[in-house]
Amino acid sequence: MVFVTVGTHEDPFDRLVAEIDRLVAAGDIEDAYIQTGYSKLAPAHCRHDKMIGFDAMQAAMKAARVVVTHGGPASIMQALALGKVPVVVPRQSRHGEHVDDHQCRFARRIADRVIVVMEMPELGPAIRDHAARVEAMGPSAGGPERARAFAEKLDALCASLVARR
Repeated sequence: MVFVTVGTHEDPFDRLVAEIDRLVAAGDIEDAYIQTGYSKLAPAHCRHDKMIGFDAMQAAMKAARVVVTHGGPASIMQALALGKVPVVVPRQSRHGEHVDDHQCRFARRIADRVIVVMEMPELGPAIRDHAARVEAMGPSAGGPERARAFAEKLDALCASLVARR
C-alpha cells in the first residue's frame, strides 16, 4: 500500500491527489490511501479521508510500503522517525499550492535523506522503484538507519529549543 499525505495547509494539493489516483487507476502502482486535506478532488480509485488523527497517520505510515508526502517538515520527519524514506512532493506556489516555495527549498536541502519529486511524471517511477532508490542511498547517505538517526537529532534540537523558552 502507498500512503499519501498532503498535510493540513488550506490550499488544495489537487495535482498530487490526481496523479496518485491516475497511477492507481492505470495499474502503475498498488492501492493507495490518501489524506486529501483541503484538496477539491475526491479520488475515484483510492481510499481517502480529508483529515486523519496522529495515531491513524502513524499507523498508515507504518503499514505503507511507500510514504508519499508533501514538503511539510512535520510530515517528512514523522515518516523518517518511523524508519521510512519518504517520497517528498513539495507544494509549489506556481500551481497555487502554497504561498511560496519554502517546501521546495526544504526538500532540496534534505534530498540526501529522502526521494524528492518535483514534477508529476517522476512520481510513478519513484514509487515503483522506491526500494532500489533507498538501497542506492546506502546506510551512510540515507535509508532507514540514517532516517532514524536524523529524526533523533531533530527531536533533540526541538527539545532544546522548547527548553530555552
